[in-house]
Amino acid sequence: MNRAIRAVALSTAALSLAALPTNGHAASTTGALMVTHVRPNTSGADVSGSRQLNLNGEYFVIKNVTTRTVNTGGYVPDISTNSYGRALPSYNLPAGAKAYVHTGSGTNHRDSSGWHHIYRGYARHVLPNDGRSRNPDLRLKKPGSPDNNTSTGSISPCNWGNAADGTTYAC
Repeated sequence: MNRAIRAVALSTAALSLAALPTNGHAASTTGALMVTHVRPNTSGADVSGSRQLNLNGEYFVIKNVTTRTVNTGGYVPDISTNSYGRALPSYNLPAGAKAYVHTGSGTNHRDSSGWHHIYRGYARHVLPNDGRSRNPDLRLKKPGSPDNNTSTGSISPCNWGNAADGTTYAC
C-alpha cells in the first residue's frame, strides 16, 4: 500500500510541474551572454524635424551567465526585420552582471547603482517599434557571426511584436 501512495504522490507532483505556465518569449542562451530585456520604443517621439530624440532610451539588456568576466566585443545583435549592423564594442562584463546596451552614443561604464552601460553609437533609432506586419526578433550572435537576418550563430533571442511607447519587455 505504501508503494501505491508513493506512486500517486510522484505522478501528482509530475503533473503539477507540467502544468506550470511558461513564458513564450523566455530568454535562453547557448553562450556566455543572454538578452534578458528590450525597450524597442523609447518614451515620447523618436524624431522632431530631422533630429533623433532620446536614442539611449532605446536599448536591450544583456546578462553574463558565466562565472567569469566576458568581453562583449564582437557579439553581434541581429534583427530579423532589418540590418542592425555593428558588433558590440569591447567591454569587460563581470560574472553575473547585466548591462544596458544603448542605441546612441556615450562612454561605456558602470554607474553608481552597479549597472553597466554599453553604447552602440548609432545616430538613429534602429529597433523596430511596429510588429503588426512583422515579428521583430532580436538575436545576440556569437562573435564573428554576420548581421544577415538569419538565426545562424544565435545564442540568445528576444521578440516583442508591437512595442508600446516606453515599455520594456522581458525576453
